[in-house]
Amino acid sequence: MEINGYTPYIPTQDNSLSASSRLTKAYDEKDAEELKAACQDFEAIFVNMLLKEMRKSVPTTDTSFAESTYTELLDEEIANSLSKGRGIGIADMMYKQLSTKLNNTYKVAKDE
Repeated sequence: MEINGYTPYIPTQDNSLSASSRLTKAYDEKDAEELKAACQDFEAIFVNMLLKEMRKSVPTTDTSFAESTYTELLDEEIANSLSKGRGIGIADMMYKQLSTKLNNTYKVAKDE
């Protein structure tokens, strides 16, 4: 994004792996902790989407670019914090479902 010739620095959610990459890594390495982290990442993404849609339903006046960016970053942090704690239950349900299959999967050889 460029504004008047200036490209602002907007930090990403996390410098580690994405939720889908973490899931693949967990299955490849049969790593239960990585699977749990992938499930929490998915829940954080889902909660962030919920917060974003809820904010759209509230009537507001025109906000500045800085305020809207701050609000997006705040929602992202709320979603991450919520998912790392007790969460809303999606991560736990996913983990229970996927962990039963963790030891029954085979690593797929990738053609290179």
